[in-house]
Amino acid sequence: MNTDVKKIPAAPAKERIYLYDNVKCLAIILVVVGHAINYLTDFDGFTLEKALYVMIYSFHMPLFIFVSGLFLRPMDAETKFPKYKVLAYVLIGVVLRMITSVVRIFTGLPPVYATFDMYDTYTWFMWAMAAFIALTWLFRRFDKRFVMLFALLIGVMAGFDRYLGDEFALMRTAVFFPVFLLGYFLDPMELYRFLNRKKFRIISVVFLAVCLAGFLFLLFFHRDFLFSLRPIFTGRNRFTVLGDRYLLGPFYRIFAYLLSIAISLALICLMPNRKFGYLTAMGAKTLQIYFWHRCILFIFEETHLYEHIAQLTGNLIATVIYLLLAVGLTFLCSVPLLSFPTKQLLKIAKKT
Repeated sequence: MNTDVKKIPAAPAKERIYLYDNVKCLAIILVVVGHAINYLTDFDGFTLEKALYVMIYSFHMPLFIFVSGLFLRPMDAETKFPKYKVLAYVLIGVVLRMITSVVRIFTGLPPVYATFDMYDTYTWFMWAMAAFIALTWLFRRFDKRFVMLFALLIGVMAGFDRYLGDEFALMRTAVFFPVFLLGYFLDPMELYRFLNRKKFRIISVVFLAVCLAGFLFLLFFHRDFLFSLRPIFTGRNRFTVLGDRYLLGPFYRIFAYLLSIAISLALICLMPNRKFGYLTAMGAKTLQIYFWHRCILFIFEETHLYEHIAQLTGNLIATVIYLLLAVGLTFLCSVPLLSFPTKQLLKIAKKT
């Protein structure tokens, strides 16, 4: 009698694509640096800082949103409303508003709180992500080509709508929803396999070099035009900010879409698919980093940290130090201790 037991081969382990964790790490560092440099753009004569702000904002939020859409679980006609994810972002946004009000009190300023008016430059992301997920579920039964075209048309024309603004982050939701959808409609593994080719890496290097050259050309020869792109890249403003060129707003928006997606894909193409220790691990902690970084930057700003550094070193060196502090702040906000309260809020949302 044969007593051998037939062994069923184990299912192959799912391959983890570390490059996406690395991309998310890069994206959140750029978010923190972008918010830090935003403070410096308020000073007169800070041309380099203003230019760096425009360069970062040309792609960093679209990159962040694109990757977020890329990893949203596919939904079909049978999928129930993802209330856990939607509620989680809403809860985190509301609590973040409360905490920033408390920080204002401790820095000697009166508290400012508005649940729905996204008057700031960071809490909007929580509302927008909740809206992106809800809208994706709502349109799950429709042909994705129709949904993508519909979202693009709204995003391109949103700048003309006088009713869209900071309330509920409606303007940014309309502008960035196509970017989220593009990521959602793509498969992370297939995208990696498609881009993981030598010819695309060469194209990406050349493209990013051309972008940098074009950026420097505008900085030295058409500075006013370069700075006029700032309100377009933020996705927050109506086309009236373009002044006499407001009728060209849709073309500005299409240019912003093409540029941001092209840069994002080039960076994804060039990002190594390997684990870089804690840097890669930070890619899974972007939510807590996003939550805490602005509170600490607010303390930097209200205590005039940059101005104190500049008195000792001069503006240029102070800018370098301040931005390095922003990078360090990204690491600080990723420590396990600061997983509170986002970790707890995610658990609460999951139980409802």
